[in-house]
Amino acid sequence: MVGKREIQEVEEAAEAIGGLLRRAVEATITDRVPDRAREAVGEFLSIDRSAAPGSTSGPAQLLATLTLSRWLGLARDRLADRPQRVGEVLAWIEENLGKRYRARARYTAPVLESEAGAGEITSYRAALQDDFLATLIWLVAGTVAVYADGDIAWLEALDAGAPPVTSGLL
Repeated sequence: MVGKREIQEVEEAAEAIGGLLRRAVEATITDRVPDRAREAVGEFLSIDRSAAPGSTSGPAQLLATLTLSRWLGLARDRLADRPQRVGEVLAWIEENLGKRYRARARYTAPVLESEAGAGEITSYRAALQDDFLATLIWLVAGTVAVYADGDIAWLEALDAGAPPVTSGLL
């Protein structure tokens, strides 16, 4: 049985990871370089290496993946009347980060296309390696840039209307 303290610790970790991800999204939009996402991923990897030495994944990466997938799912639902959303977001990534990064983000873009597509993106984790999470950050950044004029508050408003990321975990 999970106690209140454990639930609070998971919620605090989810909030810390969400904050790091929001900063990475905002920095990607502002600086228009892929490295801000990669720096955030490096922090998750560092946390996971200390929590689970020798493991290729860990709780920080899992919470980051869940958070980013959730944001993209919320955006997908909000933008359901915009069938061109994936193309527009990928175009933003290409224009601002480069063709190479658009090509990488295309592997994880199905999460922005459909609920069924969200389930298939994890099959690309091994191929993308450390860029798996980075592609999700680039997609969120592109979505916020294209549909909210880069205002991270839009993402926070989407997030505020949904249940916490930890609600389905415990």
